Amino acid sequence: MTNPWLEIPLADYESHMSLPAIAQAEMLAVQFSDALRRFSPESVAVIGCAGGNGFDGIPPETKRVVGVDINPDYIASASFRYQGRIPGLEFHVADIGSGPLPFCPVDLIYAALVFEYVPLPAALGNLSRVCSPDGRLVTVLQHPSPHVHAVSPSPYTSVQALVPLMRLISPGELAGCAAASGFDLESEQALVLKSGKEFTVQVYRHAVG
Repeated sequence: MTNPWLEIPLADYESHMSLPAIAQAEMLAVQFSDALRRFSPESVAVIGCAGGNGFDGIPPETKRVVGVDINPDYIASASFRYQGRIPGLEFHVADIGSGPLPFCPVDLIYAALVFEYVPLPAALGNLSRVCSPDGRLVTVLQHPSPHVHAVSPSPYTSVQALVPLMRLISPGELAGCAAASGFDLESEQALVLKSGKEFTVQVYRHAVG
């Protein structure tokens, strides 16, 4: 079966995430900016970068930026938008759950709303190999809710193709799998949007050696 992420047009996904009633694009960009400000990494990888949401806020102190996505059309759009505007920018079409990732280790990995769609042990093992010793992994997870749709209804109906693939996981499950791959949980923060959707932001430190 074709991965639904390969079928959803970027314009539909970005428009869906940016709707005022959903407002997840803004939230994810803010969390990315906060992580960059908090840790001041010289290098960062954004997993599931789509069209580059949040890239406008990357500071000049970050010398190397890696964008990763499973959809080659998303990568092409992100490259068109940002190549030449951000120094040290590189893009890779890759599935973090299926094999080694094709880039050198970075100081910070930002992985927001991606673990809901990949096998955790394999994905975290692959990310561990591209995270520098003492580097950070910052994640954003969506909580399940009996009152809110996992994938919000919107006019952009192509996004609903994600429903069969999406598996909402608990912060505890992610922390357990992350620990097995050398990521120690440092902190976590709960977020609630006006839509009623709840999220957890977790920060992991990658073990040295």
